Amino acid sequence: MALQWRWDEKCGEAVLVQNNEDKTREFTLNLYTGNAYLIMISEYEENGENMYNLYSFWADKKHMENCLGLSKGYDNIYTGYQTFSKFRLDMEKCRYWKQIAPAIKKAFPDIAIELY
Repeated sequence: MALQWRWDEKCGEAVLVQNNEDKTREFTLNLYTGNAYLIMISEYEENGENMYNLYSFWADKKHMENCLGLSKGYDNIYTGYQTFSKFRLDMEKCRYWKQIAPAIKKAFPDIAIELY
């Protein structure tokens, strides 16, 4: 499956915190729906150009549960040196917010979730 999204399909943001040695960095990832359950994109400017990197995506509900370590035999791929500290979901644009919000809360009990 090739991921596809439109830039006007932004449906939220997530704050990712990474701890490397003695340095803590915080990133804001923009969330999109496109042809997946959720697509996480890091957007930035470099040398005057808009750039982006695909951080992660969830193809469907099962894939989300596997990535979050909610399925038997799977570990949360977003823990260790990194974690999410906040998720903001637009209830109008995020088709699966009713499934995503409880899964995020279960995977990250201390996370702040904002629905707007």
